[in-house]
Formats: sequence, C-alpha cells, structure tokens
Amino acid sequence: MKRFSLFILLFAALFFFAGCGGGGSDYDKYGDTDSDRNDNDTADTVPDKDSSDTADTAEDPTDTDTSEQSDNDGETTDEEETNDSDADSGESVDFWSTCEGIIACVNRCRENDSVCVGDCYGKGSDDAQLYYRRWIECFEDKCAEDKTPECSAANCAEWDELCNVASAFEYEVNIPAPYGNATFAGDFSFILNNVYPTKEDQIEFKSFASGNISSMSITPDGTIISFVRTNNDSRDGKVLEVYQAPYNVATQTSGNPVVLLRIKTSAATEGEHTAGVANESDARLIVGDIDSKYQFRCYHAFGIGSFKIDKAVVKTGSGGKLTFSNGSVELFNPQNIPELGGDAREILGVDSCSLIQ
Repeated sequence: MKRFSLFILLFAALFFFAGCGGGGSDYDKYGDTDSDRNDNDTADTVPDKDSSDTADTAEDPTDTDTSEQSDNDGETTDEEETNDSDADSGESVDFWSTCEGIIACVNRCRENDSVCVGDCYGKGSDDAQLYYRRWIECFEDKCAEDKTPECSAANCAEWDELCNVASAFEYEVNIPAPYGNATFAGDFSFILNNVYPTKEDQIEFKSFASGNISSMSITPDGTIISFVRTNNDSRDGKVLEVYQAPYNVATQTSGNPVVLLRIKTSAATEGEHTAGVANESDARLIVGDIDSKYQFRCYHAFGIGSFKIDKAVVKTGSGGKLTFSNGSVELFNPQNIPELGGDAREILGVDSCSLIQ
C-alpha cells in the first residue's frame, strides 16, 4: 500500500444527496471542438499523460470515425444517423455526435445547467458543433418569444434543416433498466476520520469496483485512488464510505466518474449484506460526477444487489479494517429505477448525469 497526503485533495465536501442544475444555451463557452469537455466532467482538472483516459472518456463519441460525417453540408449525416438511432431506440453513439443529437440532449438539461449543456455539446462532431452554434444563435435571436420547432423552421431554415430540429424536439430517450452492472471487492486497513484528512492519512492507488454504465467504464484507464472514511449522512446516519475516483497526478485532483460504496455503520458486520436504493438496505453503491468542490453534481447510477463483509473494525486510523468481497449489483439510472416506480429523481432528491450511450 502506498502512502499519500490527502490534505491536497480536499475531499471534505462529499455528500450523497447533493443535486445538480438544469439546462441553458451557453454554447459560446465551448468553442469549436470537444476539447473543453474534460474540464466540465472532471473536478477542476485536466488529465495528464499518465491518466489521459480518465473522467468519462469512454462516453465521448467524438473519437469515433469521422468518415461517416458528410463533407461540410451535414444533410445526409443527420438523416442517416437519425434513422440509425430510431432503429435501436436511441442507443447509437453516432446520433449524439450530430447537431440533432446535441439539441435532443440539451433539451433534457435543466434550466441554466451549463455543465449539462457542455456535456451534450462536447459529444458532437466538429461539423455538428458548428451547425448547432449557428442554429442556436438564430433561434435565440428570432424565436426568443416562441421557442418552437415551427418558429425555427420559419426563421432559421438553413440551420433548422441541417439540425433536423423538429425531430430533435420530439426525441424521447429510452433509458434501459438496468443501465449497467458492477462488481466490487476491497481490503482496506486504514479508515479516515470523517471529513478532515491529514498528511498522516492513507489512500491507495487501486480500484475496488469495476463495471460499465452503457458504454462508459466506471473504472477508466489511468491512475485510480480509493480510501475508506467515516461520515454522517443526512439520510443514512453514521456510515463508512469507500471512495474511488480517477486521479490526475500532475494536478493532484480527482476526476469522474466517482464510485461510492456507503455502508451503514450499524450494518458494518461480518456476513452477507444488501446494496440498494431502499432505506432499509445495508448499503448504497453510487456512481456519479463531482464538481470542483468535490460535491456530487449528478448521478449516473445506483446499484441494487449484494456483497459480503469479511472483516470490519470501525475504528479510525491504522486500527481500522474493512474487507469486503463478492459484491455484485445491477446499476440503474435515476430516471429509470423500476423498484421506485421508474423516474426516481424526485424520490431520491438527485439529478441524473447526461445520458451515456
């Protein structure tokens, strides 16, 4: 186990039920390419050469073959990719790289959530981003009082056609349930004291959880850190939290996605345990994105399944011990958790991250 000073990480502000904002059209902040997207998806960090694939890299479809894009006119591309998305219920990555896809994605963002807008914009190809910027400039100018596809078609015809605006406004996302799967196991011999780590505290350069949410790995390539700490959660009371995140060595900051296993202290005993969304569950496994203040800004998924605690000594410092194994959960997006009746964002008091395809 490697030792590392935690005081530089400032993980003091991690809370489970912290929401994120909603939509807007701050497209002008993002430039001509998707290069700004990592700034939005990581906690105030730009991945270094040792962790270039961290923080949601897998969900970025702009790395796909651009040969499928048309030569600057965009008309054929949008029509073909829309047909592809219809054929597989919107699960085609290529759809989200089109101008139509950007608009459909942005329309799901909550008001004034520039981070969500940046996520959507960053998924677009260079051409799609250009078309989107031209369209939104016209749309906000000509249709400020009538934000409808009809106004767009009447006043922004050129870009409306390239972006297939009417279809984008009608697009409905089918979020599968489950949204992914994860397995987890860990062996930790140091427990941090609540929210005030010191340079005597220890983290480990290893992961405890692996799996996928749609096309995104919850354990991206590169440097990964993990640790256990005590905490007092407003919903679950006293808990042990096992934290995992990509880590940027150059900037000494953590990135996204974050995996958090929150175990109720009262349930931190040897034996079989449940992980779920119900209050009576022994633990919660959460996958989400944190902001620059290390608070969860949105949630990708919650796990429902089981795991085994092999050893638990709830004591801070080097006398603490937490060993768990056989963890296996199905992951559910907050917008579709059948156990909670489907869209559970209001019940859980959380916002979901942009859809991962």
